[in-house]
Amino acid sequence: MAYVDLNDSIIAQVRGAADIVDFVQQVTPLKLAGKSYKGLCPFHREKSPSFHVDRDKGLFYCFGCGTGGDVFKFLTLTERFTFPEAVEHVASRVGIELPKRRRAQRDNDKDDLLELMDDASEAFHQALAWTPNAADEYLKHRGVPQDVIRKYGFGYAPESWDYLLRRLGQKHGEKKLEAAGLITPRKTGNGFYDRFRNRLIIPIHSDTGALVGFGGRALDDSEPKYLNSPESELFNKSRLLYNLHRSKDAMRRFDRAILVEGYFDAIAIDHAGVPGVVASMGTSLTPGQASLLRRFTRRVILAYDGDNAGRAATLRAAPILLAAGLHVEALDLQGEKDPDALVQKHGADKFLEVLSNALDIFEFGLREWASDAAQLSGREKSERVEQFMPMLSAVSDPVVRNEAAQRIADAFRLEFETVWSRVRGKAAPAKTVERSAVAPIGAGEKFVLTAALQGRLTREQLGRLQEEFFEDPACKTLFSIIKNDLVTGDPIDFAKLGAHLRGEAELTLLSELSLSEEIDDRSLQRLDENLRPMERNYLSRRMRQIQREIIDAGNDGERVARLDREKLELSRMLQSLK
Repeated sequence: MAYVDLNDSIIAQVRGAADIVDFVQQVTPLKLAGKSYKGLCPFHREKSPSFHVDRDKGLFYCFGCGTGGDVFKFLTLTERFTFPEAVEHVASRVGIELPKRRRAQRDNDKDDLLELMDDASEAFHQALAWTPNAADEYLKHRGVPQDVIRKYGFGYAPESWDYLLRRLGQKHGEKKLEAAGLITPRKTGNGFYDRFRNRLIIPIHSDTGALVGFGGRALDDSEPKYLNSPESELFNKSRLLYNLHRSKDAMRRFDRAILVEGYFDAIAIDHAGVPGVVASMGTSLTPGQASLLRRFTRRVILAYDGDNAGRAATLRAAPILLAAGLHVEALDLQGEKDPDALVQKHGADKFLEVLSNALDIFEFGLREWASDAAQLSGREKSERVEQFMPMLSAVSDPVVRNEAAQRIADAFRLEFETVWSRVRGKAAPAKTVERSAVAPIGAGEKFVLTAALQGRLTREQLGRLQEEFFEDPACKTLFSIIKNDLVTGDPIDFAKLGAHLRGEAELTLLSELSLSEEIDDRSLQRLDENLRPMERNYLSRRMRQIQREIIDAGNDGERVARLDREKLELSRMLQSLK
Protein backbone atom coordinates (compact mmCIF):
# COMPACT_ATOMS: atom_id res chain seq x y z
CA MET A 1 0.00 0.00 0.00
CA ALA A 2 1.06 3.57 -0.60
CA TYR A 3 2.00 5.62 2.43
CA VAL A 4 0.30 8.96 2.86
CA ASP A 5 0.32 12.09 4.96
CA LEU A 6 -2.83 11.85 7.08
CA ASN A 7 -4.43 14.67 9.05
CA ASP A 8 -7.83 15.19 10.68
CA SER A 9 -9.25 16.90 7.60
CA ILE A 10 -8.28 14.06 5.26
CA ILE A 11 -9.47 11.40 7.71
CA ALA A 12 -12.84 13.15 8.05
CA GLN A 13 -13.13 13.49 4.25
CA VAL A 14 -12.53 9.78 3.68
CA ARG A 15 -14.79 8.74 6.55
CA GLY A 16 -17.56 11.00 5.29
CA ALA A 17 -17.34 9.59 1.76
CA ALA A 18 -17.46 5.95 2.89
CA ASP A 19 -20.68 3.97 3.13
CA ILE A 20 -19.99 1.86 6.20
CA VAL A 21 -22.89 -0.46 5.36
CA ASP A 22 -21.14 -1.54 2.14
CA PHE A 23 -17.98 -2.48 4.05
CA VAL A 24 -19.78 -4.28 6.89
CA GLN A 25 -22.03 -6.28 4.54
CA GLN A 26 -18.95 -7.91 3.04
CA VAL A 27 -18.47 -9.59 6.42
CA THR A 28 -21.96 -10.08 7.84
CA PRO A 29 -25.44 -9.72 6.28
CA LEU A 30 -27.46 -6.69 7.43
CA LYS A 31 -31.16 -5.82 7.37
CA LEU A 32 -32.69 -2.38 7.66
CA ALA A 33 -34.37 -1.97 11.06
CA GLY A 34 -35.77 1.52 11.53
CA LYS A 35 -33.07 4.13 10.98
CA SER A 36 -30.16 1.69 11.26
CA TYR A 37 -29.17 -1.76 10.06
CA LYS A 38 -28.98 -4.90 12.19
CA GLY A 39 -27.19 -8.21 11.83
CA LEU A 40 -25.32 -10.93 13.68
CA CYS A 41 -22.16 -9.62 15.25
CA PRO A 42 -18.95 -10.73 13.48
CA PHE A 43 -16.99 -10.39 16.72
CA HIS A 44 -18.84 -12.83 18.99
CA ARG A 45 -21.25 -15.74 18.67
CA GLU A 46 -24.92 -14.85 18.99
CA LYS A 47 -28.27 -16.18 17.80
CA SER A 48 -30.26 -12.93 17.89
CA PRO A 49 -28.78 -9.88 16.13
CA SER A 50 -27.45 -7.18 18.46
CA PHE A 51 -25.03 -5.62 15.96
CA HIS A 52 -26.15 -2.19 14.68
CA VAL A 53 -24.78 -0.07 11.83
CA ASP A 54 -25.80 3.54 11.15
CA ARG A 55 -25.15 4.59 7.56
CA ASP A 56 -25.64 8.33 8.15
CA LYS A 57 -23.39 8.48 11.20
CA GLY A 58 -20.84 6.04 9.80
CA LEU A 59 -20.72 4.02 13.02
CA PHE A 60 -21.27 0.44 14.21
CA TYR A 61 -21.86 -0.98 17.66
CA CYS A 62 -22.69 -4.38 19.11
CA PHE A 63 -24.87 -4.23 22.22
CA GLY A 64 -23.93 -7.85 22.92
CA CYS A 65 -20.14 -7.65 23.19
CA GLY A 66 -19.52 -3.90 23.31
CA THR A 67 -17.40 -3.64 20.17
CA GLY A 68 -17.91 -0.44 18.22
CA GLY A 69 -16.33 2.24 16.07
CA ASP A 70 -16.22 3.63 12.56
CA VAL A 71 -15.37 2.12 9.17
CA PHE A 72 -11.63 2.32 9.91
CA LYS A 73 -12.02 0.53 13.23
CA PHE A 74 -14.11 -2.15 11.53
CA LEU A 75 -11.36 -2.80 8.97
CA THR A 76 -8.62 -2.92 11.61
CA LEU A 77 -10.63 -5.64 13.38
CA THR A 78 -11.70 -7.69 10.36
CA GLU A 79 -8.77 -7.20 7.97
CA ARG A 80 -5.94 -6.60 10.49
CA PHE A 81 -5.13 -3.29 8.80
CA THR A 82 -3.23 -0.64 10.68
CA PHE A 83 -5.13 2.63 10.97
CA PRO A 84 -3.25 4.28 8.04
CA GLU A 85 -3.79 1.15 5.93
CA ALA A 86 -7.51 1.24 6.71
CA VAL A 87 -7.73 4.90 5.66
CA GLU A 88 -5.86 4.13 2.43
CA HIS A 89 -8.07 1.13 1.69
CA VAL A 90 -11.27 3.13 2.16
CA ALA A 91 -9.90 6.07 0.17
CA SER A 92 -9.08 3.81 -2.77
CA ARG A 93 -12.60 2.32 -2.63
CA VAL A 94 -14.34 5.71 -2.64
CA GLY A 95 -12.03 7.30 -5.22
CA ILE A 96 -10.19 9.79 -3.03
CA GLU A 97 -6.52 10.33 -3.87
CA LEU A 98 -4.44 10.79 -0.75
CA PRO A 99 -1.34 13.02 -0.56
CA LYS A 100 1.85 11.00 -0.55
CA ARG A 101 4.64 11.32 1.95
CA ARG A 102 8.15 10.00 1.90
CA ARG A 103 8.29 6.32 2.75
CA ALA A 104 10.15 5.16 5.82
CA GLN A 105 13.24 3.04 5.18
CA ARG A 106 11.65 0.09 6.99
CA ASP A 107 8.69 0.20 4.60
CA ASN A 108 11.05 0.22 1.63
CA ASP A 109 12.96 -2.74 3.08
CA LYS A 110 9.75 -4.73 3.50
CA ASP A 111 8.73 -4.01 -0.08
CA ASP A 112 12.17 -5.14 -1.23
CA LEU A 113 11.71 -8.43 0.64
CA LEU A 114 8.28 -8.94 -0.93
CA GLU A 115 9.77 -8.35 -4.38
CA LEU A 116 12.52 -10.84 -3.54
CA MET A 117 9.96 -13.48 -2.54
CA ASP A 118 8.16 -13.03 -5.86
CA ASP A 119 11.46 -13.42 -7.72
CA ALA A 120 12.31 -16.53 -5.69
CA SER A 121 8.92 -18.06 -6.48
CA GLU A 122 9.50 -17.46 -10.18
CA ALA A 123 12.96 -19.04 -9.96
CA PHE A 124 11.56 -22.14 -8.23
CA HIS A 125 8.74 -22.40 -10.76
CA GLN A 126 11.18 -22.20 -13.67
CA ALA A 127 13.32 -24.94 -12.12
CA LEU A 128 10.27 -27.21 -11.96
CA ALA A 129 9.84 -26.83 -15.72
CA TRP A 130 13.35 -28.22 -16.34
CA THR A 131 12.27 -31.82 -16.61
CA PRO A 132 13.09 -34.44 -15.64
CA ASN A 133 13.59 -33.62 -11.97
CA ALA A 134 12.61 -35.12 -8.62
CA ALA A 135 9.74 -32.68 -8.01
CA ASP A 136 8.20 -33.29 -11.42
CA GLU A 137 8.36 -37.06 -10.84
CA TYR A 138 6.82 -36.67 -7.37
CA LEU A 139 3.90 -34.62 -8.70
CA LYS A 140 3.29 -37.09 -11.53
CA HIS A 141 3.32 -39.95 -9.02
CA ARG A 142 0.67 -38.15 -6.96
CA GLY A 143 -1.36 -37.45 -10.09
CA VAL A 144 -1.17 -33.68 -9.71
CA PRO A 145 -2.29 -32.06 -13.00
CA GLN A 146 -0.67 -29.02 -14.62
CA ASP A 147 -3.56 -26.68 -13.80
CA VAL A 148 -3.06 -27.39 -10.08
CA ILE A 149 0.70 -26.81 -10.42
CA ARG A 150 0.03 -23.42 -12.01
CA LYS A 151 -2.83 -22.40 -9.69
CA TYR A 152 -0.93 -23.10 -6.49
CA GLY A 153 2.45 -21.94 -7.81
CA PHE A 154 4.46 -25.12 -7.18
CA GLY A 155 8.19 -24.92 -7.72
CA TYR A 156 11.36 -26.95 -7.34
CA ALA A 157 14.48 -26.22 -5.32
CA PRO A 158 17.28 -28.15 -7.10
CA GLU A 159 19.86 -30.20 -5.20
CA SER A 160 22.43 -27.48 -5.87
CA TRP A 161 23.78 -25.72 -2.79
CA ASP A 162 23.56 -22.31 -4.40
CA TYR A 163 20.85 -22.34 -7.10
CA LEU A 164 18.90 -19.45 -5.61
CA LEU A 165 22.03 -17.62 -4.48
CA ARG A 166 23.35 -17.61 -8.05
CA ARG A 167 19.99 -16.65 -9.55
CA LEU A 168 19.12 -13.79 -7.20
CA GLY A 169 22.30 -12.83 -5.35
CA GLN A 170 23.43 -10.16 -7.79
CA LYS A 171 20.04 -8.39 -7.93
CA HIS A 172 19.09 -8.58 -4.26
CA GLY A 173 22.32 -9.23 -2.35
CA GLU A 174 23.15 -11.82 0.28
CA LYS A 175 21.88 -9.66 3.15
CA LYS A 176 18.31 -9.56 1.81
CA LEU A 177 18.36 -13.22 0.80
CA GLU A 178 19.34 -14.10 4.36
CA ALA A 179 16.72 -11.74 5.85
CA ALA A 180 14.06 -13.46 3.74
CA GLY A 181 15.15 -16.88 4.99
CA LEU A 182 16.20 -18.10 1.55
CA ILE A 183 19.88 -18.69 2.32
CA THR A 184 21.75 -19.78 5.46
CA PRO A 185 25.33 -18.97 6.62
CA ARG A 186 27.77 -21.85 6.25
CA LYS A 187 28.66 -23.49 9.54
CA THR A 188 32.33 -23.53 8.62
CA GLY A 189 34.09 -20.82 6.69
CA ASN A 190 32.48 -17.88 4.97
CA GLY A 191 29.57 -17.66 2.59
CA PHE A 192 26.03 -18.99 2.38
CA TYR A 193 24.06 -21.88 0.95
CA ASP A 194 20.41 -22.27 -0.10
CA ARG A 195 17.98 -23.16 2.69
CA PHE A 196 15.74 -25.18 0.33
CA ARG A 197 17.49 -27.96 -1.61
CA ASN A 198 15.91 -30.90 -3.46
CA ARG A 199 12.45 -29.98 -2.27
CA LEU A 200 9.06 -29.40 -3.82
CA ILE A 201 8.31 -25.74 -3.13
CA ILE A 202 4.86 -24.50 -2.10
CA PRO A 203 4.37 -20.71 -1.83
CA ILE A 204 2.76 -19.40 1.36
CA HIS A 205 0.75 -16.18 1.30
CA SER A 206 -0.55 -13.83 3.97
CA ASP A 207 -4.28 -13.29 4.33
CA THR A 208 -3.95 -10.24 2.07
CA GLY A 209 -2.33 -12.33 -0.68
CA ALA A 210 1.30 -11.23 -0.27
CA LEU A 211 3.83 -14.03 -0.83
CA VAL A 212 5.67 -14.18 2.50
CA GLY A 213 7.35 -17.59 2.62
CA PHE A 214 7.66 -21.13 1.34
CA GLY A 215 7.04 -24.68 2.45
CA GLY A 216 9.46 -27.27 1.11
CA ARG A 217 8.59 -30.98 0.88
CA ALA A 218 11.67 -33.24 0.91
CA LEU A 219 12.09 -35.34 -2.24
CA ASP A 220 14.57 -37.73 -0.63
CA ASP A 221 15.10 -39.00 2.90
CA SER A 222 16.08 -35.57 4.24
CA GLU A 223 14.65 -34.38 7.53
CA PRO A 224 12.45 -32.65 8.26
CA LYS A 225 9.98 -33.94 5.71
CA TYR A 226 8.43 -30.45 5.50
CA LEU A 227 10.62 -27.39 5.95
CA ASN A 228 9.08 -23.93 6.21
CA SER A 229 10.66 -20.52 5.86
CA PRO A 230 12.24 -19.35 9.14
CA GLU A 231 10.72 -16.57 11.22
CA SER A 232 11.34 -13.18 9.63
CA GLU A 233 9.80 -9.76 9.18
CA LEU A 234 7.53 -11.33 6.56
CA PHE A 235 7.00 -14.85 7.87
CA ASN A 236 5.41 -15.45 11.27
CA LYS A 237 4.37 -19.08 11.18
CA SER A 238 2.13 -18.83 14.24
CA ARG A 239 0.01 -16.14 12.55
CA LEU A 240 -0.31 -17.64 9.08
CA LEU A 241 -2.70 -20.17 7.60
CA TYR A 242 -2.05 -21.74 4.23
CA ASN A 243 -4.68 -20.86 1.58
CA LEU A 244 -6.37 -18.21 3.73
CA HIS A 245 -6.09 -15.55 1.03
CA ARG A 246 -8.18 -17.75 -1.29
CA SER A 247 -10.61 -18.92 1.39
CA LYS A 248 -11.39 -15.93 3.61
CA ASP A 249 -14.34 -14.65 1.55
CA ALA A 250 -15.95 -18.11 1.51
CA MET A 251 -15.32 -18.47 5.25
CA ARG A 252 -17.29 -15.28 5.83
CA ARG A 253 -20.01 -16.20 3.36
CA PHE A 254 -20.64 -19.69 4.77
CA ASP A 255 -19.54 -18.84 8.34
CA ARG A 256 -17.37 -21.93 8.27
CA ALA A 257 -13.70 -22.79 8.00
CA ILE A 258 -12.35 -26.25 7.23
CA LEU A 259 -9.02 -26.63 9.02
CA VAL A 260 -6.60 -29.31 7.80
CA GLU A 261 -3.02 -30.16 8.69
CA GLY A 262 -1.15 -30.31 5.41
CA TYR A 263 -0.74 -28.37 2.19
CA PHE A 264 -1.98 -31.18 -0.04
CA ASP A 265 -5.10 -31.69 2.08
CA ALA A 266 -5.98 -28.02 1.60
CA ILE A 267 -5.12 -28.09 -2.10
CA ALA A 268 -7.17 -31.23 -2.79
CA ILE A 269 -10.27 -29.85 -1.07
CA ASP A 270 -9.92 -26.35 -2.49
CA HIS A 271 -9.29 -27.51 -6.05
CA ALA A 272 -12.26 -29.90 -5.83
CA GLY A 273 -14.45 -26.84 -5.39
CA VAL A 274 -15.15 -27.06 -1.66
CA PRO A 275 -14.70 -23.51 -0.35
CA GLY A 276 -13.20 -22.22 2.87
CA VAL A 277 -10.30 -24.61 3.56
CA VAL A 278 -7.05 -23.60 5.28
CA ALA A 279 -4.07 -25.52 6.65
CA SER A 280 -2.02 -25.03 9.79
CA MET A 281 0.98 -26.15 7.71
CA GLY A 282 1.69 -29.30 9.65
CA THR A 283 2.60 -27.43 12.80
CA SER A 284 0.78 -27.46 16.11
CA LEU A 285 -2.08 -24.98 16.01
CA THR A 286 -1.28 -21.71 17.78
CA PRO A 287 -3.51 -19.17 19.56
CA GLY A 288 -2.47 -16.67 16.89
CA GLN A 289 -3.83 -18.92 14.15
CA ALA A 290 -7.06 -19.42 16.11
CA SER A 291 -7.46 -15.65 16.44
CA LEU A 292 -6.84 -15.32 12.71
CA LEU A 293 -9.66 -17.79 12.02
CA ARG A 294 -11.95 -15.91 14.41
CA ARG A 295 -11.65 -12.80 12.24
CA PHE A 296 -13.40 -14.54 9.38
CA THR A 297 -15.77 -17.09 10.91
CA ARG A 298 -17.37 -18.34 14.10
CA ARG A 299 -17.29 -22.04 13.17
CA VAL A 300 -14.28 -24.28 12.51
CA ILE A 301 -14.47 -27.87 11.29
CA LEU A 302 -11.30 -29.85 11.99
CA ALA A 303 -10.41 -32.24 9.18
CA TYR A 304 -7.12 -33.68 10.41
CA ASP A 305 -5.75 -37.11 9.47
CA GLY A 306 -7.92 -40.11 10.30
CA ASP A 307 -5.26 -42.14 12.14
CA ASN A 308 -4.60 -42.15 15.89
CA ALA A 309 -2.10 -39.30 15.60
CA GLY A 310 -4.55 -37.21 13.60
CA ARG A 311 -7.39 -37.73 16.06
CA ALA A 312 -5.08 -36.86 18.94
CA ALA A 313 -4.02 -33.69 17.09
CA THR A 314 -7.70 -32.81 16.60
CA LEU A 315 -8.35 -32.99 20.33
CA ARG A 316 -5.18 -30.98 21.07
CA ALA A 317 -6.23 -28.23 18.68
CA ALA A 318 -9.79 -28.02 20.02
CA PRO A 319 -9.05 -26.15 23.30
CA ILE A 320 -7.08 -23.50 21.40
CA LEU A 321 -10.00 -22.90 19.04
CA LEU A 322 -12.58 -22.97 21.83
CA ALA A 323 -10.56 -20.42 23.82
CA ALA A 324 -10.76 -18.10 20.80
CA GLY A 325 -14.56 -18.20 21.04
CA LEU A 326 -15.07 -20.52 18.08
CA HIS A 327 -17.66 -23.28 17.70
CA VAL A 328 -15.61 -26.39 16.94
CA GLU A 329 -16.58 -29.55 15.05
CA ALA A 330 -14.54 -32.45 13.66
CA LEU A 331 -14.81 -34.90 10.78
CA ASP A 332 -14.92 -38.66 10.84
CA LEU A 333 -13.00 -39.54 7.66
CA GLN A 334 -14.64 -42.97 7.53
CA GLY A 335 -11.43 -44.96 7.42
CA GLU A 336 -9.50 -42.78 4.96
CA LYS A 337 -5.95 -41.75 5.79
CA ASP A 338 -6.46 -38.01 5.29
CA PRO A 339 -8.78 -35.53 3.51
CA ASP A 340 -6.58 -35.59 0.39
CA ALA A 341 -7.07 -39.37 0.05
CA LEU A 342 -10.82 -39.03 0.64
CA VAL A 343 -11.19 -36.45 -2.13
CA GLN A 344 -8.90 -38.29 -4.56
CA LYS A 345 -10.71 -41.62 -4.13
CA HIS A 346 -14.32 -40.53 -3.78
CA GLY A 347 -14.54 -36.96 -5.08
CA ALA A 348 -15.91 -33.70 -3.76
CA ASP A 349 -19.48 -34.97 -3.31
CA LYS A 350 -18.35 -37.61 -0.84
CA PHE A 351 -16.30 -35.06 1.06
CA LEU A 352 -19.31 -32.73 1.23
CA GLU A 353 -21.38 -35.61 2.59
CA VAL A 354 -18.79 -36.26 5.30
CA LEU A 355 -18.65 -32.51 5.96
CA SER A 356 -22.41 -32.35 6.46
CA ASN A 357 -22.08 -35.00 9.20
CA ALA A 358 -19.38 -33.16 11.14
CA LEU A 359 -19.45 -33.94 14.85
CA ASP A 360 -19.56 -31.41 17.65
CA ILE A 361 -16.07 -31.52 19.19
CA PHE A 362 -17.36 -32.89 22.51
CA GLU A 363 -19.21 -35.66 20.67
CA PHE A 364 -15.98 -36.39 18.77
CA GLY A 365 -14.16 -36.57 22.09
CA LEU A 366 -16.77 -38.88 23.57
CA ARG A 367 -16.41 -41.27 20.64
CA GLU A 368 -12.65 -41.23 21.12
CA TRP A 369 -12.48 -41.46 24.91
CA ALA A 370 -15.83 -42.84 26.13
CA SER A 371 -16.84 -45.53 23.62
CA ASP A 372 -15.71 -48.24 26.06
CA ALA A 373 -16.87 -46.45 29.22
CA ALA A 374 -18.88 -49.45 30.47
CA GLN A 375 -15.70 -51.54 30.74
CA LEU A 376 -13.61 -48.92 32.55
CA SER A 377 -12.63 -48.99 36.19
CA GLY A 378 -13.18 -45.95 38.41
CA ARG A 379 -9.55 -44.88 38.05
CA GLU A 380 -9.70 -45.23 34.27
CA LYS A 381 -12.90 -43.18 34.11
CA SER A 382 -11.21 -40.49 36.17
CA GLU A 383 -8.28 -40.39 33.74
CA ARG A 384 -10.59 -40.19 30.71
CA VAL A 385 -12.71 -37.41 32.24
CA GLU A 386 -9.53 -35.47 32.96
CA GLN A 387 -8.72 -35.54 29.24
CA PHE A 388 -11.80 -33.38 28.60
CA MET A 389 -10.70 -30.66 31.02
CA PRO A 390 -8.64 -28.58 28.53
CA MET A 391 -11.67 -28.34 26.26
CA LEU A 392 -14.18 -27.68 29.03
CA SER A 393 -12.03 -25.04 30.70
CA ALA A 394 -11.50 -23.28 27.35
CA VAL A 395 -15.24 -22.66 26.89
CA SER A 396 -16.21 -19.25 28.27
CA ASP A 397 -19.97 -19.61 27.74
CA PRO A 398 -21.30 -21.16 30.99
CA VAL A 399 -24.38 -22.64 29.28
CA VAL A 400 -22.29 -24.45 26.66
CA ARG A 401 -19.80 -25.57 29.31
CA ASN A 402 -22.49 -26.94 31.62
CA GLU A 403 -24.22 -28.80 28.79
CA ALA A 404 -20.91 -30.39 27.70
CA ALA A 405 -20.11 -31.39 31.28
CA GLN A 406 -23.52 -33.06 31.58
CA ARG A 407 -22.92 -35.05 28.37
CA ILE A 408 -19.56 -36.22 29.68
CA ALA A 409 -21.10 -37.23 33.01
CA ASP A 410 -23.85 -39.17 31.24
CA ALA A 411 -21.37 -40.95 28.95
CA PHE A 412 -19.31 -42.21 31.89
CA ARG A 413 -22.41 -42.80 34.08
CA LEU A 414 -21.24 -40.31 36.67
CA GLU A 415 -23.02 -37.66 38.71
CA PHE A 416 -22.87 -34.21 37.12
CA GLU A 417 -21.18 -32.79 40.21
CA THR A 418 -18.36 -35.32 39.85
CA VAL A 419 -17.42 -33.84 36.48
CA TRP A 420 -18.30 -30.27 37.38
CA SER A 421 -16.02 -30.30 40.41
CA ARG A 422 -13.10 -30.86 38.02
CA VAL A 423 -14.13 -27.84 35.96
CA ARG A 424 -14.35 -25.41 38.89
CA GLY A 425 -11.25 -23.31 39.14
CA LYS A 426 -10.12 -24.30 35.64
CA ALA A 427 -12.85 -22.62 33.57
CA ALA A 428 -11.91 -19.62 31.47
CA PRO A 429 -13.43 -16.36 32.66
CA ALA A 430 -16.19 -14.91 30.53
CA LYS A 431 -14.74 -12.84 27.74
CA THR A 432 -14.95 -9.09 28.21
CA VAL A 433 -14.68 -6.23 25.81
CA GLU A 434 -11.32 -4.46 25.75
CA ARG A 435 -12.93 -1.34 27.17
CA SER A 436 -13.93 -3.25 30.30
CA ALA A 437 -10.34 -2.90 31.51
CA VAL A 438 -11.31 0.73 32.20
CA ALA A 439 -13.63 1.52 35.11
CA PRO A 440 -17.24 1.13 33.97
CA ILE A 441 -19.01 4.31 32.95
CA GLY A 442 -21.86 5.35 35.23
CA ALA A 443 -25.29 4.85 33.75
CA GLY A 444 -26.15 8.45 34.64
CA GLU A 445 -23.27 9.89 32.64
CA LYS A 446 -24.19 7.73 29.64
CA PHE A 447 -27.84 8.75 29.85
CA VAL A 448 -27.05 12.47 29.99
CA LEU A 449 -24.55 12.23 27.14
CA THR A 450 -26.99 10.20 25.02
CA ALA A 451 -29.65 12.86 25.58
CA ALA A 452 -27.14 15.52 24.53
CA LEU A 453 -26.25 13.66 21.32
CA GLN A 454 -29.95 13.26 20.52
CA GLY A 455 -30.55 16.99 21.05
CA ARG A 456 -32.89 16.40 24.00
CA LEU A 457 -31.24 18.76 26.54
CA THR A 458 -32.87 22.12 27.24
CA ARG A 459 -30.83 25.33 27.09
CA GLU A 460 -30.95 25.54 30.88
CA GLN A 461 -29.64 21.98 31.21
CA LEU A 462 -26.92 22.63 28.65
CA GLY A 463 -25.93 25.77 30.53
CA ARG A 464 -25.56 23.80 33.77
CA LEU A 465 -23.70 20.87 32.26
CA GLN A 466 -19.91 21.17 32.42
CA GLU A 467 -17.32 18.72 31.19
CA GLU A 468 -15.95 18.55 34.77
CA PHE A 469 -19.21 16.84 35.78
CA PHE A 470 -18.08 13.72 33.90
CA GLU A 471 -15.78 11.41 35.84
CA ASP A 472 -15.15 9.01 32.96
CA PRO A 473 -12.35 10.31 30.68
CA ALA A 474 -14.10 9.10 27.50
CA CYS A 475 -17.35 10.87 28.44
CA LYS A 476 -15.45 14.02 29.33
CA THR A 477 -13.52 14.05 26.05
CA LEU A 478 -16.61 13.38 23.95
CA PHE A 479 -18.64 16.11 25.65
CA SER A 480 -15.84 18.67 25.37
CA ILE A 481 -15.75 18.14 21.59
CA ILE A 482 -19.51 18.33 20.98
CA LYS A 483 -20.42 21.02 23.55
CA ASN A 484 -19.99 23.96 21.18
CA ASP A 485 -22.28 22.37 18.56
CA LEU A 486 -24.83 21.59 21.26
CA VAL A 487 -24.87 25.18 22.54
CA THR A 488 -25.12 26.72 19.06
CA GLY A 489 -27.68 24.16 17.92
CA ASP A 490 -25.57 23.10 14.94
CA PRO A 491 -25.97 19.48 13.76
CA ILE A 492 -23.14 17.20 14.86
CA ASP A 493 -20.79 16.24 12.01
CA PHE A 494 -19.98 12.63 12.91
CA ALA A 495 -17.25 12.34 10.26
CA LYS A 496 -15.35 15.31 11.74
CA LEU A 497 -16.14 14.20 15.28
CA GLY A 498 -14.63 10.78 14.68
CA ALA A 499 -11.43 12.36 13.35
CA HIS A 500 -10.97 14.17 16.69
CA LEU A 501 -11.44 11.02 18.77
CA ARG A 502 -7.99 9.47 19.03
CA GLY A 503 -8.77 7.04 21.83
CA GLU A 504 -10.49 3.72 21.22
CA ALA A 505 -12.66 4.14 24.32
CA GLU A 506 -14.04 7.48 23.08
CA LEU A 507 -14.86 6.12 19.62
CA THR A 508 -16.54 3.02 21.07
CA LEU A 509 -18.54 5.20 23.45
CA LEU A 510 -19.64 7.49 20.61
CA SER A 511 -20.80 4.44 18.66
CA GLU A 512 -22.73 3.00 21.59
CA LEU A 513 -24.51 6.23 22.50
CA SER A 514 -25.20 7.27 18.91
CA LEU A 515 -26.78 3.90 18.09
CA SER A 516 -28.80 3.67 21.31
CA GLU A 517 -32.58 3.86 21.09
CA GLU A 518 -34.20 7.28 21.05
CA ILE A 519 -34.93 8.51 24.58
CA ASP A 520 -38.69 8.76 24.99
CA ASP A 521 -40.43 11.67 26.69
CA ARG A 522 -41.17 9.68 29.83
CA SER A 523 -37.53 8.73 30.30
CA LEU A 524 -36.49 12.29 29.56
CA GLN A 525 -38.39 13.44 32.64
CA ARG A 526 -35.76 11.61 34.70
CA LEU A 527 -32.91 13.62 33.21
CA ASP A 528 -32.49 15.77 36.30
CA GLU A 529 -32.32 12.59 38.40
CA ASN A 530 -29.08 11.83 36.54
CA LEU A 531 -27.77 15.36 36.09
CA ARG A 532 -28.05 16.41 39.75
CA PRO A 533 -25.94 13.49 41.12
CA MET A 534 -23.26 14.25 38.50
CA GLU A 535 -23.19 17.88 39.66
CA ARG A 536 -23.12 16.88 43.35
CA ASN A 537 -20.28 14.43 42.75
CA TYR A 538 -18.29 17.09 40.93
CA LEU A 539 -18.77 19.61 43.77
CA SER A 540 -17.72 16.99 46.33
CA ARG A 541 -14.62 16.10 44.30
CA ARG A 542 -13.71 19.77 43.97
CA MET A 543 -14.15 20.37 47.71
CA ARG A 544 -11.82 17.47 48.51
CA GLN A 545 -9.31 18.87 46.05
CA ILE A 546 -9.55 22.33 47.68
CA GLN A 547 -8.90 20.80 51.09
CA ARG A 548 -5.70 19.23 49.77
CA GLU A 549 -4.69 22.57 48.21
CA ILE A 550 -5.25 24.37 51.54
CA ILE A 551 -2.87 21.93 53.23
CA ASP A 552 -0.31 22.43 50.47
CA ALA A 553 -0.66 26.25 50.73
CA GLY A 554 0.84 26.20 54.23
CA ASN A 555 1.51 29.80 55.40
CA ASP A 556 0.33 31.43 52.16
CA GLY A 557 -2.51 33.32 53.84
CA GLU A 558 -3.82 34.99 50.69
CA ARG A 559 -4.10 31.68 48.84
CA VAL A 560 -5.72 29.97 51.83
CA ALA A 561 -8.31 32.74 52.09
CA ARG A 562 -9.18 32.46 48.40
CA LEU A 563 -9.54 28.69 48.68
CA ASP A 564 -11.73 29.04 51.79
CA ARG A 565 -14.07 31.39 49.93
CA GLU A 566 -14.36 28.93 47.02
CA LYS A 567 -14.96 26.07 49.44
CA LEU A 568 -17.76 28.02 51.16
CA GLU A 569 -19.43 28.80 47.83
CA LEU A 570 -19.22 25.16 46.73
CA SER A 571 -20.69 24.07 50.06
CA ARG A 572 -23.70 26.37 49.51
CA MET A 573 -24.18 25.00 45.99
CA LEU A 574 -23.97 21.45 47.31
CA GLN A 575 -26.62 22.18 49.94
CA SER A 576 -28.96 23.58 47.29
CA LEU A 577 -28.77 20.31 45.33
CA LYS A 578 -29.80 18.10 48.25
